[in-house]
Amino acid sequence: MTSPATSASATLPVASGRTVARHLWAHLRGRRLHLAGILGLFLLESATAIVFPLVIGWFVDTVLDGGLNGEGIPPAFVLQAGLLVAAALAAGLLAWAGAVSLARLAETVIAELREAFVDAALRLPRARIEAAGTGDVVTRAGDDIAQISETLPEVLPRIAVSVFTLVLVGASLLSLDLRYLAVIALTLPFYAHTLRWYLRTAPPVYAAGRRAESRRGAEVLATLTQLPTVTAHRLELRQLRRTEAATWQTVRWSMRSRIVQNRLFGRLNLIEALGLGAVLALGIALAVTSQGSPGAVTAATILYLRAMGPLAGLLMVMDDLQAALASLGRVIGIGESPSAGTPGRGGSPAGTPPSTGRPEIDPSPSDSLVALEGVGFSYDGRAPVLEGVDLHLREGERVAVVGETGSGKSTLAALIAGVHRAGAGQVHRGVREERIMTAAQESHLFDGSVRANLTLAAPDASDEQLRAALDRLGGAELLDELPDGLDTAVGPGGHPLGPAAVQHLALCRLDLADPALIVLDEATAHGDGDRGLDVAASALVRDRSALVIAHRLSQAVECDRILVMESGRIVESGTPEELIAAGGAFARLWEAWSAGRHPLPLDTARAATQPSSD
Repeated sequence: MTSPATSASATLPVASGRTVARHLWAHLRGRRLHLAGILGLFLLESATAIVFPLVIGWFVDTVLDGGLNGEGIPPAFVLQAGLLVAAALAAGLLAWAGAVSLARLAETVIAELREAFVDAALRLPRARIEAAGTGDVVTRAGDDIAQISETLPEVLPRIAVSVFTLVLVGASLLSLDLRYLAVIALTLPFYAHTLRWYLRTAPPVYAAGRRAESRRGAEVLATLTQLPTVTAHRLELRQLRRTEAATWQTVRWSMRSRIVQNRLFGRLNLIEALGLGAVLALGIALAVTSQGSPGAVTAATILYLRAMGPLAGLLMVMDDLQAALASLGRVIGIGESPSAGTPGRGGSPAGTPPSTGRPEIDPSPSDSLVALEGVGFSYDGRAPVLEGVDLHLREGERVAVVGETGSGKSTLAALIAGVHRAGAGQVHRGVREERIMTAAQESHLFDGSVRANLTLAAPDASDEQLRAALDRLGGAELLDELPDGLDTAVGPGGHPLGPAAVQHLALCRLDLADPALIVLDEATAHGDGDRGLDVAASALVRDRSALVIAHRLSQAVECDRILVMESGRIVESGTPEELIAAGGAFARLWEAWSAGRHPLPLDTARAATQPSSD
């Protein structure tokens, strides 16, 4: 189970604002003219908003000049009413057209960002993800992308309209009287100070909040994915306390962001009140001195409110924008990880010291497919997990690794597969790391048909080849039980499959990929009491090079050689017959495993994992 402390100290990178802008600009390639047209729609929408205060001011002057003299409705009123109705209709139509167009463009760009995120995440080495914690990746794929999708299509139109409205209001006030614009300009330093305070205060709060959510996701995911281990070791209270602590940190940062928002709104309301009072005072003074008409005062007051609304809205929308930018930085940051562009390479987990031994080199010496010489490894740089491991795995050889929990079996498998790098010694490989494939205890069922799940490993495989792989691994009965065969929809919302069936499909997928070396890390653990998975695993590794982390000794004795591990060291190595005859560690494990069963000779144990003759 990934250590929460390690996850918290080794989170995946977050892209800077400049990097986010560069990526967004690149995604807009070929769409920039379309974006310019959308901005034009928002400019026209903003222009319609200026019509209302100017027409209302004109209306006031018309009334005061004797427009209502009992001789019927003056022609000016008809024109004024027509302008107000036309402006309202045009504003609604333009707002709808602009919002729809921008939403379509934004969703297209967000979809591309999502695809780029998935591509980059899939290219990250397992060591990098395990060091950061899978919760970090899951939170970015879920919460952060949802934040972007919900916020940007709403925020961007408001920003565009606010900016254009401010520009047009300024021009309109200039046409009424320069002094109105000067009075409003006096409030701008207060807005600038508020904005500077907000941009200095808010981004760290939002970024910390997203990190807190990642840590909470890591704790929840680690607990759920390793629930049997948590229960077996009675760690429920410890995990509950860690989840509670991580959740409380999320709440704390949410409250801090709300405090920042409240302070922002309070400052904006105070500045708006001061500005409105100044405009009214100036308008009354101009009207008293006959330097301005009541209509001009009315128009200037409404224009000020029109200007302050977008200006305050622009600052308020910065709240949502900051949240979206924080999420964008986390989503794009996955692709900026140095290891994201080197698929298959297993870098050292962040937080562990660099290799203290010689670097890993290729190819493997002599006839070994993989060779380990004096290899050591530590996750935290202090407590060794592996020490002085020597291993030569020859082509076509099946090697089983057995030992008690915590003896280092899975870590050894991860080093051989290239997930981690050795902290000491040498690892030689005579095959590219991407040709070494692993099947672990937990397998994923992708949303789609059974055919789509299998052809992930062999896109060009025909239905006959897929059925042959299932037959080869004893999965023909599984296919017969599905309502639509290979076309059966599985995954979330599809036909339900049990854990053993999901693992069976994963083994078939591995068979179709035809790797040079197979690493089975307790890949049939879900098959306890179900002989089918053991048969499938046996068929998978037959005539192939394989390293089998065995949780049942019946699997181990089927292999050509067995390694026994204790406390990070290989203490025994040999054929099953040799190790049992030696009376050492494996013989004791064999005796303990056979207890409660009838005396189980090796040939009987081996036969238990062989396909039946029929």
